Amino acid sequence: MVFLITAGPTIEDIDPVRFISNRATGKLGVEMARAALNAKRHTILIHGPLSETAQGRMPKDGTLFSDIAVRSAAQMHAAVVENFCVADVIIMNAAVTDFTPISISESKLKKKTSGLVMRLKPTVDILAELGAAKTNPWRAGQSIIGFALESGSGKTAAQRRKSAHAEAVRKLNEKNLDAIVLDSPAEMGSDKGSFNVILRDGRVQSFKDISKEAFAEKLIQLATELQSTKS
Repeated sequence: MVFLITAGPTIEDIDPVRFISNRATGKLGVEMARAALNAKRHTILIHGPLSETAQGRMPKDGTLFSDIAVRSAAQMHAAVVENFCVADVIIMNAAVTDFTPISISESKLKKKTSGLVMRLKPTVDILAELGAAKTNPWRAGQSIIGFALESGSGKTAAQRRKSAHAEAVRKLNEKNLDAIVLDSPAEMGSDKGSFNVILRDGRVQSFKDISKEAFAEKLIQLATELQSTKS
Protein backbone atom coordinates (compact mmCIF):
# COMPACT_ATOMS: atom_id res chain seq x y z
CA MET A 1 0.00 0.00 0.00
CA VAL A 2 1.48 3.35 -1.08
CA PHE A 3 0.67 6.58 0.76
CA LEU A 4 0.95 9.99 -0.89
CA ILE A 5 0.90 12.79 1.69
CA THR A 6 1.17 16.54 1.16
CA ALA A 7 2.27 18.95 3.86
CA GLY A 8 3.16 22.53 4.67
CA PRO A 9 2.34 25.81 2.95
CA THR A 10 3.05 26.91 -0.58
CA ILE A 11 4.72 30.21 -1.41
CA GLU A 12 3.62 32.46 -4.28
CA ASP A 13 6.28 34.99 -5.19
CA ILE A 14 5.37 38.65 -5.77
CA ASP A 15 8.87 39.89 -6.51
CA PRO A 16 12.41 38.73 -5.56
CA VAL A 17 11.75 39.77 -1.93
CA ARG A 18 8.04 39.40 -1.14
CA PHE A 19 5.57 36.53 -1.34
CA ILE A 20 2.08 35.33 -0.38
CA SER A 21 1.81 32.37 1.97
CA ASN A 22 0.13 31.22 5.20
CA ARG A 23 1.01 30.05 8.72
CA ALA A 24 1.10 26.29 8.01
CA THR A 25 4.26 24.61 9.34
CA GLY A 26 4.00 21.11 7.84
CA LYS A 27 4.23 19.45 11.26
CA LEU A 28 1.08 17.32 10.94
CA GLY A 29 1.96 16.16 7.43
CA VAL A 30 5.44 15.13 8.57
CA GLU A 31 3.96 13.24 11.53
CA MET A 32 1.63 11.41 9.13
CA ALA A 33 4.58 10.41 6.98
CA ARG A 34 6.33 9.06 10.07
CA ALA A 35 3.21 7.15 11.11
CA ALA A 36 2.81 5.64 7.64
CA LEU A 37 6.44 4.55 7.64
CA ASN A 38 6.06 3.06 11.11
CA ALA A 39 3.22 1.01 9.64
CA LYS A 40 5.66 -0.22 6.95
CA ARG A 41 3.91 1.66 4.13
CA HIS A 42 5.65 3.05 1.09
CA THR A 43 5.35 6.81 1.64
CA ILE A 44 5.72 9.78 -0.70
CA LEU A 45 5.81 13.14 1.11
CA ILE A 46 5.34 16.22 -1.06
CA HIS A 47 5.82 19.37 0.99
CA GLY A 48 6.26 23.10 0.79
CA PRO A 49 8.78 24.97 2.97
CA LEU A 50 8.71 23.40 6.45
CA SER A 51 9.24 24.99 9.83
CA GLU A 52 12.41 24.17 11.73
CA THR A 53 10.44 21.91 14.09
CA ALA A 54 8.86 19.99 11.22
CA GLN A 55 12.23 19.62 9.50
CA GLY A 56 13.62 18.11 12.70
CA ARG A 57 10.91 15.43 12.57
CA MET A 58 11.44 14.50 8.93
CA PRO A 59 11.92 10.76 8.35
CA LYS A 60 15.32 9.61 7.24
CA ASP A 61 15.75 8.61 3.63
CA GLY A 62 15.10 4.96 3.05
CA THR A 63 13.72 2.41 0.64
CA LEU A 64 10.13 3.10 1.74
CA PHE A 65 10.33 6.91 1.76
CA SER A 66 10.43 9.57 -0.95
CA ASP A 67 10.84 13.24 -0.02
CA ILE A 68 9.75 15.80 -2.64
CA ALA A 69 10.21 19.48 -1.77
CA VAL A 70 8.28 22.16 -3.68
CA ARG A 71 7.67 25.87 -3.28
CA SER A 72 4.62 27.06 -5.23
CA ALA A 73 1.10 25.72 -5.71
CA ALA A 74 1.94 25.02 -9.36
CA GLN A 75 4.98 22.96 -8.35
CA MET A 76 2.94 21.02 -5.78
CA HIS A 77 0.25 20.36 -8.38
CA ALA A 78 2.83 19.01 -10.83
CA ALA A 79 4.43 16.77 -8.19
CA VAL A 80 1.10 15.39 -6.99
CA VAL A 81 -0.12 14.67 -10.53
CA GLU A 82 3.16 12.90 -11.32
CA ASN A 83 2.87 10.59 -8.30
CA PHE A 84 -0.91 10.20 -8.07
CA CYS A 85 -1.11 7.11 -10.27
CA VAL A 86 1.21 5.05 -8.02
CA ALA A 87 -0.58 5.91 -4.75
CA ASP A 88 -3.29 3.86 -3.09
CA VAL A 89 -4.03 6.41 -0.36
CA ILE A 90 -3.75 10.17 -0.86
CA ILE A 91 -3.89 12.50 2.15
CA MET A 92 -3.94 16.15 1.11
CA ASN A 93 -2.88 18.01 4.24
CA ALA A 94 -0.93 20.84 2.58
CA ALA A 95 -2.25 24.38 2.99
CA VAL A 96 -2.01 25.30 -0.66
CA THR A 97 -2.26 29.03 -1.31
CA ASP A 98 -5.60 29.88 -2.93
CA PHE A 99 -4.31 32.77 -5.05
CA THR A 100 -1.12 33.64 -6.89
CA PRO A 101 -0.03 36.88 -8.60
CA ILE A 102 -0.90 37.10 -12.29
CA SER A 103 2.64 38.29 -12.91
CA ILE A 104 5.84 38.23 -10.84
CA SER A 105 8.02 41.32 -10.86
CA GLU A 106 11.63 40.57 -11.79
CA SER A 107 12.80 43.49 -9.66
CA LYS A 108 11.83 44.57 -6.15
CA LEU A 109 8.65 46.64 -6.16
CA LYS A 110 9.25 50.12 -4.79
CA LYS A 111 7.19 51.60 -1.97
CA LYS A 112 4.67 54.17 -3.19
CA THR A 113 2.62 56.65 -1.21
CA SER A 114 -0.30 55.91 -3.52
CA GLY A 115 -0.33 52.26 -2.42
CA LEU A 116 -0.25 49.14 -4.53
CA VAL A 117 -2.97 47.21 -6.34
CA MET A 118 -2.09 43.60 -7.05
CA ARG A 119 -3.97 41.33 -9.43
CA LEU A 120 -4.28 37.70 -8.34
CA LYS A 121 -5.62 34.57 -9.99
CA PRO A 122 -6.83 31.32 -8.36
CA THR A 123 -4.39 28.45 -8.05
CA VAL A 124 -5.38 24.98 -9.23
CA ASP A 125 -7.73 23.13 -6.86
CA ILE A 126 -5.54 20.03 -6.60
CA LEU A 127 -7.93 18.13 -4.35
CA ALA A 128 -10.90 18.62 -6.67
CA GLU A 129 -8.82 17.50 -9.63
CA LEU A 130 -7.79 14.31 -7.85
CA GLY A 131 -11.36 13.58 -6.81
CA ALA A 132 -12.49 13.93 -10.41
CA ALA A 133 -9.66 11.72 -11.65
CA LYS A 134 -10.65 9.03 -9.16
CA THR A 135 -13.80 8.40 -11.21
CA ASN A 136 -11.51 6.91 -13.85
CA PRO A 137 -11.97 3.10 -13.62
CA TRP A 138 -8.22 2.64 -13.34
CA ARG A 139 -8.14 4.82 -10.22
CA ALA A 140 -11.49 4.06 -8.62
CA GLY A 141 -9.82 1.93 -5.95
CA GLN A 142 -7.90 4.84 -4.45
CA SER A 143 -8.79 6.49 -1.15
CA ILE A 144 -8.52 10.28 -0.92
CA ILE A 145 -8.65 12.20 2.35
CA GLY A 146 -8.76 15.98 2.30
CA PHE A 147 -8.53 18.70 4.92
CA ALA A 148 -10.93 21.59 5.45
CA LEU A 149 -9.53 24.37 7.59
CA GLU A 150 -12.59 26.44 8.47
CA SER A 151 -13.38 29.23 10.92
CA GLY A 152 -17.14 29.09 10.27
CA SER A 153 -19.54 32.02 10.22
CA GLY A 154 -22.20 33.26 12.62
CA LYS A 155 -22.53 35.25 15.82
CA THR A 156 -22.29 32.34 18.26
CA ALA A 157 -19.77 29.53 18.67
CA ALA A 158 -22.49 26.98 17.93
CA GLN A 159 -23.38 28.73 14.68
CA ARG A 160 -19.73 28.85 13.64
CA ARG A 161 -19.26 25.14 14.39
CA LYS A 162 -22.37 24.27 12.38
CA SER A 163 -21.24 26.43 9.46
CA ALA A 164 -17.73 24.95 9.46
CA HIS A 165 -19.12 21.41 9.51
CA ALA A 166 -21.50 22.17 6.62
CA GLU A 167 -18.65 23.60 4.54
CA ALA A 168 -16.49 20.55 5.18
CA VAL A 169 -19.34 18.23 4.12
CA ARG A 170 -19.83 20.29 0.96
CA LYS A 171 -16.15 19.88 0.07
CA LEU A 172 -16.28 16.17 0.88
CA ASN A 173 -19.13 15.59 -1.56
CA GLU A 174 -18.21 18.04 -4.31
CA LYS A 175 -14.60 16.85 -4.46
CA ASN A 176 -15.50 13.15 -4.38
CA LEU A 177 -13.46 12.35 -1.25
CA ASP A 178 -13.57 9.32 1.00
CA ALA A 179 -13.12 11.43 4.12
CA ILE A 180 -12.30 14.96 5.13
CA VAL A 181 -10.65 16.34 8.26
CA LEU A 182 -12.21 19.49 9.68
CA ASP A 183 -9.89 21.68 11.71
CA SER A 184 -9.50 25.40 12.40
CA PRO A 185 -6.85 28.13 12.22
CA ALA A 186 -6.00 27.34 15.86
CA GLU A 187 -4.29 24.13 14.71
CA MET A 188 -1.80 25.96 12.49
CA GLY A 189 1.63 25.91 14.10
CA SER A 190 0.45 24.16 17.27
CA ASP A 191 1.60 20.85 18.73
CA LYS A 192 -1.95 19.81 19.63
CA GLY A 193 -5.36 20.33 18.08
CA SER A 194 -8.96 19.25 17.73
CA PHE A 195 -10.01 17.42 14.58
CA ASN A 196 -13.27 16.02 13.24
CA VAL A 197 -12.90 13.30 10.61
CA ILE A 198 -16.06 13.20 8.47
CA LEU A 199 -16.56 10.02 6.47
CA ARG A 200 -18.45 9.66 3.22
CA ASP A 201 -21.31 7.82 4.94
CA GLY A 202 -21.84 10.72 7.37
CA ARG A 203 -20.07 9.25 10.37
CA VAL A 204 -17.85 11.62 12.35
CA GLN A 205 -14.84 10.70 14.46
CA SER A 206 -13.86 13.49 16.85
CA PHE A 207 -10.44 13.98 18.40
CA LYS A 208 -10.18 16.73 21.00
CA ASP A 209 -6.96 18.29 22.31
CA ILE A 210 -4.83 15.53 20.81
CA SER A 211 -1.17 15.77 19.88
CA LYS A 212 -0.48 15.91 16.17
CA GLU A 213 1.73 12.86 16.49
CA ALA A 214 -1.11 10.84 18.06
CA PHE A 215 -3.69 12.14 15.57
CA ALA A 216 -1.40 11.27 12.66
CA GLU A 217 -1.29 7.66 13.87
CA LYS A 218 -5.10 7.57 14.14
CA LEU A 219 -5.57 9.00 10.66
CA ILE A 220 -3.09 6.61 9.04
CA GLN A 221 -4.89 3.72 10.72
CA LEU A 222 -8.25 4.99 9.48
CA ALA A 223 -6.93 5.51 5.96
CA THR A 224 -5.52 1.99 5.94
CA GLU A 225 -8.91 0.60 7.01
CA LEU A 226 -10.73 2.60 4.33
CA GLN A 227 -8.38 1.36 1.63
CA SER A 228 -8.55 -2.24 2.86
CA THR A 229 -12.31 -2.29 2.27
CA LYS A 230 -11.65 -1.52 -1.41
CA SER A 231 -9.07 -4.22 -1.95
